[in-house]
Amino acid sequence: MKRVIIANDLPGVGKVALAAAMPLMAACQIEAAPLPTVLLSSHTAGFSPLFSDDYSRGMAEILKIWQDSSYSFDGLVAGYLRSKEQIRLLLDFLERKPLPLFLDPIMADNGSLYQGFTNDQVSEMRRLSRQADLIIPNLTEAALLTETPYLEEGYQPQEIEDLLGKLSQLGPSIVILTGVSFESGKIGLAISQKGQVTYLMSPAYPDHFYGTGDVLTSILAAAYFQGVELIAAAKLALAFLNKSLQTTLALNRDLKFGLCFEPHLGDFIRDYQRLLEERDEKRAFTSVY
Repeated sequence: MKRVIIANDLPGVGKVALAAAMPLMAACQIEAAPLPTVLLSSHTAGFSPLFSDDYSRGMAEILKIWQDSSYSFDGLVAGYLRSKEQIRLLLDFLERKPLPLFLDPIMADNGSLYQGFTNDQVSEMRRLSRQADLIIPNLTEAALLTETPYLEEGYQPQEIEDLLGKLSQLGPSIVILTGVSFESGKIGLAISQKGQVTYLMSPAYPDHFYGTGDVLTSILAAAYFQGVELIAAAKLALAFLNKSLQTTLALNRDLKFGLCFEPHLGDFIRDYQRLLEERDEKRAFTSVY
């Protein structure tokens, strides 16, 4: 079983970040090693009052133990990193204990940096992207990483493919661009690997949901580290996400609490197991021939 470090924030209420990643990684048969970056009473949107504890000191101590010990890890998934110091902690750790890196460069959306983020953090995130094997930015984060203009509504496939090319030049062998939409009512992914670009679309909803990116990142990271075919895993992730969105809306509860994906975990575990079996069958065939 693969053991993967997940560096992200940990909210007590609101199913985002580590609160979403841990159950989904388990469903994908990944042994997750959580590395909290921030401890929160809830995520930061819509909840009040809010307690937030920067966990940089704890991160440093945990990473020191992990790099000096005999613990073995198969990869690192990096999400919300609150400061340039936290990014540097991961850079230093990876220098001493090299691991495949799956990076979700959480720092911006809708054309703007998140509150509290600075250009210095963008520069450090660009450094971390150069160490990544796979990155999964949204359109805003992609523009910041490549130092290119943000693509406003009405962009064309060629502009997306040019952006994917610039992101690939940073170093990652695979780039997944999220939030891509060419027509009303559809939104999805642009995946660049081995010189080919694949678009996968799903129904778009007018509501604002929390944790959708964390669900995608968790499933795709699990697939990447397990050697599961990435396009098949992305299709499964989008289908699972769409079912979860429908259930969340049907329950008519406050969306700030996150996605109601639990009712669909049973089917997801079964379908993901099929992907693992297909991987094993392909490996067995390759070893024979």
